[in-house]
Amino acid sequence: MPDRGHDGPGQPHPSEPLCQVTLCECLNENALLAKYAIDRIADMIIWLDEHGRVMFVNAAATKLLGYSQAEFLSMTVLDLDPLFDADIWRDHWREVESRGSFTLETVNRTKDGVDVAVEVTVNFVECLGRKMNCSIVRDITERKRAAEQLAEMHRKLVQANLTDELTAIANRRRFDGVLSTSYATHMRSGAPLSLILLDIDHFKAFNDRYGHLEGDRCLQRIAEVIDRRMFRAADLAARWGGEEFVCILPDTDEAGALAVATALREAILDLAIPHEASPIARVVTASLGVVTATCVPDKTAHSLFETADALLYEAKNLGRNRIVRSPSRAASGAIRPD
Repeated sequence: MPDRGHDGPGQPHPSEPLCQVTLCECLNENALLAKYAIDRIADMIIWLDEHGRVMFVNAAATKLLGYSQAEFLSMTVLDLDPLFDADIWRDHWREVESRGSFTLETVNRTKDGVDVAVEVTVNFVECLGRKMNCSIVRDITERKRAAEQLAEMHRKLVQANLTDELTAIANRRRFDGVLSTSYATHMRSGAPLSLILLDIDHFKAFNDRYGHLEGDRCLQRIAEVIDRRMFRAADLAARWGGEEFVCILPDTDEAGALAVATALREAILDLAIPHEASPIARVVTASLGVVTATCVPDKTAHSLFETADALLYEAKNLGRNRIVRSPSRAASGAIRPD
């Protein structure tokens, strides 16, 4: 023991405890402090043997998972972790022995059957002639929730950046990206790529007659019927701008594109949105340009759109409320009786 100092022979120093501290007492004190630390730590401490049997848990484990000490000692890792089975545990134990210490994320199931996301720091220990795994287990439920919320916020920001605010379908930015990617894909595959450009007839007159709020409602309803008719996952409906909409139809030939365009034109007529200011019908109508192309290196996605745009303007020049497709042919041109 260290010399605590004395004023004289046989006289204790005023700062010296009345009882001399022995080595045994010091060790007992350290053990007590260690036990106190283990039981006060917020993280779970779970000792497992090589067979996955629970050998020891601290107070945090009983508090978080709801099992008593006695219940824990009758359990194995398979009872605690629903993601583990016997084969997975054997593979895991080999990794524990070879790596010594590492961190992983998994799940622990409470006594009430609730799965708790946990981060486990594995520590391989050889103690008293036995091989064991001393795991420090941290509840990461809040961290997972925060990460999911952040990911959802990011998804919404990306979605907002690619979605038209008024109509809730794809915006021009997304259309440009998808068309460019689709063109490159179809250039490799040789499959036909079709494009439909749609314009609401005499929309300025509609706004002048009914007001911009009704104009917005009209755009929303038309966007909805267009989007509903994009039946395949790869099909895309987008608002190009103003009263113009565009549809990308991958792997779609002329006949398929014409069928979709015809369905769109008919669906808009079926909405029967009044348009008393229109010189061609008493309801809202649309003109459509449809192009189908084999994508080749000496052309671009932009040239495909330009062709659809030219066909749309031809449909307008021919009297509107009709479809013009490539090569320049009018289709569904007769105005349906009111």
